Amino acid sequence: MIYKKIPYKSGLQILNRFKASEDAVALITEDMSAPESIESLKQAELNFDLIQFLAHGLPVRESIWWASLCLDMRSDVWSPIQMQCVNTARDWVKSPSEELRRKAELFANRLEQNCGPSWLAQAVFWNGSGSIVAADLPVVLPDAHLYSKAVSGAVNHAAALPHWDGTKEYYEKAISTALDIAAGGNGKEVEA
Repeated sequence: MIYKKIPYKSGLQILNRFKASEDAVALITEDMSAPESIESLKQAELNFDLIQFLAHGLPVRESIWWASLCLDMRSDVWSPIQMQCVNTARDWVKSPSEELRRKAELFANRLEQNCGPSWLAQAVFWNGSGSIVAADLPVVLPDAHLYSKAVSGAVNHAAALPHWDGTKEYYEKAISTALDIAAGGNGKEVEA
């Protein structure tokens, strides 16, 4: 499979961007391409690591779009403000603006990063397009891949909490959705 939205040749280029499990580190070798690394993580059912890998491999907007689609799978458990987080993220992807980025910051702060939607809002705020301190202070930009950590936090958090019996199916669809986006799709037509 060709993943034109993942611009890295080697899987290690992505794996080295986050704290992977010992199993994932042992699995991915220097000579493995990004697609081979994805397939190996998938076959080993290292879903937590694979979600981090995909979040760090996709570009900013694609990564945040993917997380918003994943969180839609749990829309029946999100409060109205949590759904506003998801919708704000989706709006930002469609039309990035400082106003929406700052709105996402307010949601993330209000929900205190205690749920998937709050981590998604944090990803929007940390996307790299603006300062992460108050607007009246000198500009401080986030680390280049900080948004990826928040995206993987959103997707992995929603896989487990609130507790449910659908974690396995959730991960299967989340991974399929990411791979569709990575291949150039929009992630919306993916079947579970």
